[in-house]
Amino acid sequence: MSIFAGLLIGTGGLVYLRVGGVAGAVLFAFGLLCVVMCGAQLFTGKAGFLPYREFPKLIAMIALNAVGCAIAALIASYCSSEAVVANLNTIIDARLAASWHKLLITSAGTGMIMTLAVYGARQKHYLPLLFGVPVFILCGLPHCVADAFYYVAAMFYGTFDWALFPAWALAIAGNYIGCNLPRWFMGENFGY
Repeated sequence: MSIFAGLLIGTGGLVYLRVGGVAGAVLFAFGLLCVVMCGAQLFTGKAGFLPYREFPKLIAMIALNAVGCAIAALIASYCSSEAVVANLNTIIDARLAASWHKLLITSAGTGMIMTLAVYGARQKHYLPLLFGVPVFILCGLPHCVADAFYYVAAMFYGTFDWALFPAWALAIAGNYIGCNLPRWFMGENFGY
């Protein structure tokens, strides 16, 4: 189910690359909606809910999410267009230009948004799932699983840079921190 989650998020990433803008960001939400609907195991959907002692599960989860993203990136390599390459290069350039602290802090924003979106779904409030994804995309906040898709897609399109690996590690760390902010701030009110 972790591979499946990566494939679903990668599918959302592909539609964003093809459409771009607000419409692409809204359509990307299809990936998260399906992850929650199917009970797929997404790193940013679980990091704020799992007990801390189960952290090793998250390591396996992010690795398998990346495998699913690689499958989606292979599919994306057959859907090439000028818009896809331009949108992909914009994302890659932004990640490469960001400082380590900018990547860490902005990634924390994504983690918080993702946990609140999933928290809302667990409370039977589904609009945060629909709006959370466009919010972090339109703010330019990194999502470690979506970035795994973009980085593997960059390999297929010949625009990959090895400096993306540290950027990805910072996004994972930042997402994890952000995913835990709701439970840290809400305490017992978080309920998980």
